[in-house]
Parts: sequence; structure tokens; C-alpha cells
Amino acid sequence: MAQVLIYRDYGVGDLNGLYNGLKQYFEPKNVLVDYTDAASIIKENALNDDVKLFVMPGGAATPFLQKLKTYGNDKIKDYVKNGGNYLGVCAGAYFACSKVLFEADIKELAIKRNEELLGLVDASAIGTLHRELHIRPYMKNEAAAAAVRLKWVDDEIHYAHYHGGPKFVGNENHLTVLARYCDVEGQPPAVVFAKYGQGKVVLSGVHFEDRGQDLLKTLHKMRLDFDEASQVALTLQQNEQTRQALFDKMLSIFER
Repeated sequence: MAQVLIYRDYGVGDLNGLYNGLKQYFEPKNVLVDYTDAASIIKENALNDDVKLFVMPGGAATPFLQKLKTYGNDKIKDYVKNGGNYLGVCAGAYFACSKVLFEADIKELAIKRNEELLGLVDASAIGTLHRELHIRPYMKNEAAAAAVRLKWVDDEIHYAHYHGGPKFVGNENHLTVLARYCDVEGQPPAVVFAKYGQGKVVLSGVHFEDRGQDLLKTLHKMRLDFDEASQVALTLQQNEQTRQALFDKMLSIFER
């Protein structure tokens, strides 16, 4: 049976929104949505011919690298090269690029790396966009997040949850920009597509899977980030139809 596998291992963030969204999209198409981890990829050939899509979610890319470098990376690259599909969200997008610059202007947070990454897309993943979006440097709460507008290639505007993701800088002759950050000067790429061997790669700087109504359920007034979190959640909730349309557009890339 065809399946979609979501990476679930050290460094991964909350997967509920991603799992539920993928399940809603794929299960009517008789595609099973399940999880995998580093050991299954490396030792058990989890990324086999039955896998329609491999999803590397948000969280922290450095732990991904620690668990997957060399053997795991090679398995993922071989899977995509031979016709598999890769979807990278936030940390999963950083991990798939050839170069990472994360909070390069903040000594305590800075990560600069161009080795041991997947390199599925020949581009730099540069984040976060805290200065451009007037939010705080990366932290795990919503004070470092925003509800951002993206412009798809058809000029349609979509809202999505931004929390620490990158913009992409690379040769646009070798990658396709699917969506741009409307609220950032110069409207840099927010979602990109590239071919790797026979496979397809889509990388997203935003958490397009996060629904405002789900974020609202986690709020209580004792949270230090309550004001920021409630504003982000409400904006996303009010524009849920556009977020869902973005989700569907991104997944449809792998149906072509």
C-alpha cells in the first residue's frame, strides 16, 4: 500500500497539525500516513518504493543531522534521486539545502553550516526573519512567530504560520519559486520546488499545516507570550480558507 512517512525522532516539534492535515489529504486517495525514524531509515530501508512522500517536519535541524548524517542522508538522497518525493517544513527545509545561515547576527544563536546537510536543493536557507517581521529572535514560543502572507505563483494570497523558518537564496534557474513572503522587503522566496534526480523536492519556510483554531486551544492568559500568540492564532483562524488552499496547492505538486 502506498504511504506517506513523517520523520519523528530527536529534534522534531509538534506533529499533530502535520499528521492530521496529511491524513485528511491522502487517506481519501488510499494512501496511508505513518511515522518513521532514523533507525528505520538507516537499518530497515523504510524509504522503499511504497513511499509516495517523505516529510521532514519542523523542530531543530541540528539533531536531524546528528541522527542522520552520512548513512541516513545517503538513504534519503537515494530515495529522492530514484523518484521519491521530499517535503521539508521549516527545520526540514533548512536541512535539505546546501547551506544554512541561522540567526547569523546573534552570536549565541548563530548556526552556519554547509557540510553534512542533505543538499537536495542547491540554495542557502537563511533565517530567521525576526528583523523583517518585527518579532523576537528564535525561541519556542509565539513571541518569535507571526501570521504571514504569502503570494503564490498565481498571485493568490495565503496566510500561514511563521516560526523560525528560512527564506531561500539560490539560482532561480535551478529552482522554482512557488510562493514569496509578501511582508518582507523584496518578497524573497518562502516556498521553493526543485528536482533531485528523478524526484521532487518542496521546501517551505512556513508551517502551512498549522491551523489558527488549533493554536487558540493551547492558549491561557498566564502565558508570557499570550498577546503575541492570541494575535497570531486569531489572524490565522480568520484566514483559514487561504491556509487550507495553500496546503492543498503544495501537496498537489507531488500528484503531477
